[in-house]
Amino acid sequence: MALAVAALVAIGTVEAAASAGQLADLPGRGRPALVPGGAALTLVGFVLSVAVFAALGWVVAQFSLDEGAALRGGAVVGVFAGLIGGTVRALFVRDYVSATVSRFGLPDEFTSWSLVIFVTLSILAGGAITWLSFRAARGRSPRPGT
Repeated sequence: MALAVAALVAIGTVEAAASAGQLADLPGRGRPALVPGGAALTLVGFVLSVAVFAALGWVVAQFSLDEGAALRGGAVVGVFAGLIGGTVRALFVRDYVSATVSRFGLPDEFTSWSLVIFVTLSILAGGAITWLSFRAARGRSPRPGT
């Protein structure tokens, strides 16, 4: 699980560093443009993250018969990867996000709640993807009664 957390944090860090570089190049903290390179980086990061959780599910399936272990393992990895990776991402884009949030008159807590949502999604997605890959590795049908 520690290896999965480290891989997910590394993926997020690379994405955040690239995003921070793109945001720093914007004149006057303007609105970021959707460019193919940025979209491709996001897609690659997403695919790699799903692959990490899928690999975790496969590993759990090799060493455990318990579906709950797969779900818990994915959720725990999601918690740590979300907290560590979310914090790293926030540090990279903090200045841009703070400037943007203040321009719209939103409270400073908005940025903190964004991190809470990111971690929550990491937990849910991590648990679900790990459980699904566990089921696939075990060769069980996800439909009841089959």
